[in-house]
Parts: sequence; C-alpha cells; structure tokens
Amino acid sequence: MIFMEHTDLENVYRKIILLSNTERDKLYNRMTQNFYQRSEIVAYSTNNEPLTIEQYKQRVKRGIEQCISGKSVDLEVLTKELGYNYVEL
Repeated sequence: MIFMEHTDLENVYRKIILLSNTERDKLYNRMTQNFYQRSEIVAYSTNNEPLTIEQYKQRVKRGIEQCISGKSVDLEVLTKELGYNYVEL
C-alpha cells in the first residue's frame, strides 16, 4: 500500500530549501519554462478556431482599435443586415 505524504505550503517550502543550488535552479527553470510556454486554449473564434490567451488578447486589442478608429458596425445595423430584430434591453 502506498501512503502519500500530506503536502502543504510549509512542507513544499522545506523541501525546496533542502535542494542544492543546482537542483533549485533546475526546478525554477522548469517552472518558468512551463509557465511561459502555455498554449492552453482559452476561447474560440467565430470560425471555431482555438485561441490561446495571447491570440485572444490580440483579437480584443484589434477590436478596440477598430472601435476607436470608427471601423466598427453598430449592433442595431448589424442585426438588421443579418435579418434579426434588434431589441434594446
């Protein structure tokens, strides 16, 4: 039978402290490497394309820039073009 040690922040901290400098550097590098290489899907485009957090942020930024420059379409106009009834809430 395998017994798992209870892990809390204090135990993790103690184990990290006991690592050699080289082991601690390796752990730090693995942790930061995994963090910055995240390619987790956070959203989907209107064409059902998966988007990472960076791709999503870029699209939001582009949308904001389009609104500021007047290149956006009013929701009321868009719904009429698509054949839907526009209703204000």
